[in-house]
This record gives sequence, structure tokens and C-alpha cells, in this order.
Amino acid sequence: MTNKISQKIISGLILAVFIFTNTAISAMAVSEKPSLRDRENNTIKLKADISITQSNEPVSLSLRDSDVKQVLRMFADKAGMNIIFDQGVSGTVTLDLVDVPLNSAFDMVLSIAGLSYVVEDNTLIVSSAGAEISAAKQEITLIPVKYLDAAVLAEFLNKNIFTMKKPGLSNSEIVTTNPMTNELVIFGTKNDVNIAKKVVEKFDRKPLTASIVINHTTPEQMANLICDMLIPATSSGGKGGSTGGAANIKGGVMTGAASSGGSSSEVELGGGEVACQIEGSSSGALSSLPLQTLVISYFTQQGTIGVIGGSEQQLEMIKDFIADNDKKQPQAYLELSIIELNESGSKTLTNTWQYLSKHFSFNASAGTTGTSPYYPIFISGSQYPHVDAPENVDSPDYYVHRYNGPQALTYAINYILENRKGRVVANPRILITNGQESVIDLTSDYVKTVTSQVVSESLTGAVQRDYEIGDDNGIKISITPFISPDGYVTLNITPEYATIASQVTTPNEDLPDVMDIQATLLQRRNLDLKNVRIKDGETLVIGGMIREEDQKTVQKIPILGDIPGIGMFFRSTVSTKNKEEMLIMITPKIIVDADDAMRNENTL
Repeated sequence: MTNKISQKIISGLILAVFIFTNTAISAMAVSEKPSLRDRENNTIKLKADISITQSNEPVSLSLRDSDVKQVLRMFADKAGMNIIFDQGVSGTVTLDLVDVPLNSAFDMVLSIAGLSYVVEDNTLIVSSAGAEISAAKQEITLIPVKYLDAAVLAEFLNKNIFTMKKPGLSNSEIVTTNPMTNELVIFGTKNDVNIAKKVVEKFDRKPLTASIVINHTTPEQMANLICDMLIPATSSGGKGGSTGGAANIKGGVMTGAASSGGSSSEVELGGGEVACQIEGSSSGALSSLPLQTLVISYFTQQGTIGVIGGSEQQLEMIKDFIADNDKKQPQAYLELSIIELNESGSKTLTNTWQYLSKHFSFNASAGTTGTSPYYPIFISGSQYPHVDAPENVDSPDYYVHRYNGPQALTYAINYILENRKGRVVANPRILITNGQESVIDLTSDYVKTVTSQVVSESLTGAVQRDYEIGDDNGIKISITPFISPDGYVTLNITPEYATIASQVTTPNEDLPDVMDIQATLLQRRNLDLKNVRIKDGETLVIGGMIREEDQKTVQKIPILGDIPGIGMFFRSTVSTKNKEEMLIMITPKIIVDADDAMRNENTL
């Protein structure tokens, strides 16, 4: 018996715990249900408040194809009012009403029959919905507007309310503005004024404003990112397409273009620039009310982004977007060693044969040997003064004479080896940012072309030369990094190396003795490397950009130089070799500041 009682108690406790747990979970689920964007009543009835009677007592009717005038006359009698019908009022109605308030029944009949009305001195003036009633415009009412442009509200009211054939409201454009005081001027009835006041009360609100500090990216880049990615997604039917900078979004569609490299907006707000905005536009017969205009601007000097207008949800979404994307960009310290190795050498072997006599001389090589340079080998002009010139001659004596020396046959061997080595080193050190291109420019200027011309001035002539200067002679390296969290740096590297190969010259037409440079030819060694992955602290070596040039020149005495064996004594050989190589060594070192280091320790 005791065991049964214990089992019942335990079962009861388990059941109670089960009921309590499920009740708590259900309550949590109810409490966590998503709330609506705005619980405030956002409804405005676009019709007049029908109040032909204060008592508004219920009526019950059952009519078939009854004349609408008779039905309305019956309602007027019930309300104790007079009634006048415009000549355009006609038609029949069929209705079955049970305990419907009189004002509601009157409104239903007017709506079904397409009629409108005006109350004047306890008299109902009924007309067709499209007819103009002069009594409706016998009053002028001024409604002040605080934050919006009254002209915008006037256009909205005229197009969307007062021309839509609403019962009890005017059917024409009855709203204008007073620009001096920013007021609405309404030429209409009390019903027209009441509906206008409701619209002003609903929409004439101070717009939301916010200034958001940007810490790690530039305000311009963040504003353009919001306009390109976030704003099109928040606007119905919106589509992106801006490339950064000033743009407009009208009717939910972004228009215009912007530049990520510079501000192109023409609107300035206290030193800031407007990146984009959402404006209303008409859709069909209705006019959009641009009261929720959302403007995104940026202030470079202050380091902030300004948000004006929009809803609280849009502002919250922009703040979340900035918090997710305004991140500190990784940086790395990049050490580069650019080494240019030059190596050249030559080997010269010349055999010189020369015979000298009074009546005949013979030189069988390109070399020179023998007599003094003051004496010609045979009869020739000398540009040097004779060493035996008379003492009484003040100026050097230039003349032509014979060779007077003895007959001689000479032979000379000239053998020379020459080697040259050089090294040019550049060690730039730069700080690179994730995703941003950096350029190392070690180029120099040079003369590409020269054009000479004679400029006549009076009796004298002057030579004028025009120079075209180039600036790409040397080494230029473009680097775009991606710094990954796992300690690697991925680089897009574009090294460009150019040297002057030769210059093309031609005689000037006006100055035959002047040679003008027509073109300068460059020799280029360029690379385009994509996604080169380097670990933090390791060194990448880019080599293989080698240029080699070999030349060999042979001069020989005809026939004698071709004889096997002894022909080497009648030949002269000049061999040259040039070799150039460029090496690039890159060592990245990822920069980790104190905050990042502490964050990494906390996440371990």
C-alpha cells in the first residue's frame, strides 16, 4: 500500500514538472515572437467623416431598384436636413440594411452611386463625383508645415486625395502653398481641411539624423559601399550599379554614378559630399511623397558618415552594416632587394702587317703602327703642326710631304682580354595595406626625340630644339597584397624593367650637320605574377630575367687569312660578350599591433 502511494506521488510530481516546463517554453516562445516594425496606427481613411446627424441612429431598409434621389431624400429627412440635387444625379440602388448607422448608410449609398456631397447651412448638396460645386470653395484654411516642403504636401494631396472622387471631398486641385511661411492654403470644405490636417499630422515629422564615426576605412569608401550594396537592397525594385561617389535613387532605383577614387557629387554639405539618396517618384496616377528621403553623405575631414531621413530600421541597418565592414585592414612591412647584375668581357687578337717606302706603302690590317703620327705614311694632309717648322713662323705649319724614312716591313701582334662586372642594388622598404595597390618607381627620365629648326630673327638665325622626355627608363614594380589571417601574404606583382637599347637619328633638313633623334628604342623585361603566396617572414626570389649578347668580328688578309695553319697570322679577331640579370627578393612581415595580439590571446 505504501509503495502504491509513493508511486502516485512521484507520478504527480513528474506530471507537474512536465506541465510547468512546457508552460514556460510556450511563454518564452510567445515572448520571443518577432514584433512588427511599428505598432502605431498608420491608417488614414481617404474619405470624409460622414456626419449628417449627431444621433447616428441605426436604420433598416430593404429596397429594390429604388431611385437614388428618393433614398437620399429619406436619409435627409431622417437626419432633419434639407437636400439639393445637382442635375447630374441619377440612377437606382438596391439595398438590404439591418441596424446600420445612418451616417454609414448614407456613405455607402454615395459610394455605390458615385456621388459626392457638401453641407452648407443644414443643407445637403449632392452631385456626381466629377462635378464641381462652388459652395465647396467658399473658405480658405491655412495649415502650417514645420519640417517638410509645403509644395510637396500640396502636390501629394491634390493628386492622391482631392482628385480621386472621394465622397464628401472636393474633386479638384484645391491645395496651394504660401512659400513665404511654408503653409498649405486649402480652398475647400471642412471635410477637405480635416483630411489635409490628418495627412500633415502623419507626415510632417522631424527626419531622423545620425552621424556615424568611421574608424578604419575612409568615409568616402564606406559611403560608396553603403550606396552600392546596402541601399539598393533596402529599396523596392532597387538595383545597384553605382561605381562609387554621387548617385541618386528615385522611386527605389539608383541612378547616377560615382567614383571610388574621388568625390564627384555636386552637392556640398559643410565640407561633405552626398554619396546617394532615395527620392520618391510618381507611379501611375499616384504621386509618391518623398517624406522618407534617405540621404547618405560623408565628411572626410571629420571622419564621419551622415544619415538624414529614412526609418529607424534603415538607420539601424546602416549602423550594423558599418559595424560589420568598418574593420581594421591588415598591414605588412615589405622589404625588397632589387639587384641588377652586369657582366661583360672582350677578347681582342690583332695581327698587323705594314710595309713602308718612299714610293709605296702597304697596311694589311685595321691597326696602326710605325711612324710618328706627325708624318703621313705617303702623300697626305696632316692636321698636326710639323715639328721642324721654322722658328719665325707664329702659327703652326700645315703642309703635305713625302715619307723620307728607310724601307721597312713591320709585323705586330696585339692580344687583350677585358672583363667587367657590376652590381646595382636598390633596397626599398614599404608598408602595404590589404587590397591596396602600392607602386615602387625607380625609373629615370630620358630624351625620346629631338627636333631642331632654324628660327629667323632679323639678320641672325637661331636654332631651336624641341625635346620629348620619356620617364619609363628603369625599374617599376606594382604590388597588390592580400594578407590572410593564417599568416600568409598573397601578392599580385608586376615588375617592369626597361633599358635604352638604341636611338635612331637622321640629319636635319635645315641643318645637315645636325643629327636629330627620331626615336629611342627600349628593351623591356616585364613580368605579371598573380596570387604569389609567401609565408610571413619568408623571402621570395624572382629571377631569370637574363639578357645575353655575344658578338664576334673577324678581319683578315684575303687568301692569306684562309690558309690553314698560318692563316691565323693574317687574321684579327674581336669577341665581346655582355650579360645582364635582374633579381627581386621580397620579404613580407605581417604587422600585429597590441590590440590584435590581445584579441588573439583571448580567442585561444
